[in-house]
Amino acid sequence: MDLHILCTHLGVSNSLLEKYHDEDWIGIDYGTIMLVDAGIRPIAAFGDFDSVSEDERLRIEEVIDIEYLPSEKNETDLEVGVQYANGLGYDKVYIHGATGGRLDHFLGNLQTLVHPDLLLSETEFIIVDAYNEIQVLSTGTHIIERSEDKKYISFIPVNDGVVLTIEGLKYETDRLEVKMGFTRTVSNEFITDRAEITVEQGMVYMIQSSEAK
Repeated sequence: MDLHILCTHLGVSNSLLEKYHDEDWIGIDYGTIMLVDAGIRPIAAFGDFDSVSEDERLRIEEVIDIEYLPSEKNETDLEVGVQYANGLGYDKVYIHGATGGRLDHFLGNLQTLVHPDLLLSETEFIIVDAYNEIQVLSTGTHIIERSEDKKYISFIPVNDGVVLTIEGLKYETDRLEVKMGFTRTVSNEFITDRAEITVEQGMVYMIQSSEAK
């Protein structure tokens, strides 16, 4: 069974909560009341909970003990939740509600994926919304399975000097140096349901995408 983390309501539909109703969830701040209202009892909940009303907070506390975090701290609520999830032994952790709203929040959420503890983890951490899946590929060879309804796949360097070999996609590369500031590895396409990606050095954000409807 996979684990899901819910940050906010942004980009999160009731149908998604229904689809994964029986899987395990962690609530982050306002995401917790969304889970409770959907009949989902999260395994943990983190945040300062300044985004919920007093009535909502009491409803949450009837279901689960809240891990209250101070408003002023060095880590975001999501980072705390992700670090907690990292020690639980799940194969995959899907992070929902992390791409909408404020861009500083989105970029900060991306940074959680390259936290040193996560890069060493056997658990895969994936930021998802209705049209995208984002994860980090570190050094090594990766067999990539095409996600449902995803046509496009892009590779964005996390650091300079990335060397990337792409096999099994529409546009293949052989030890291409992917430099910061260039967009050559954006909007590649699947031609089958599987591809092989070798990151010889460095790291990339891999984004599987479908067209927005």
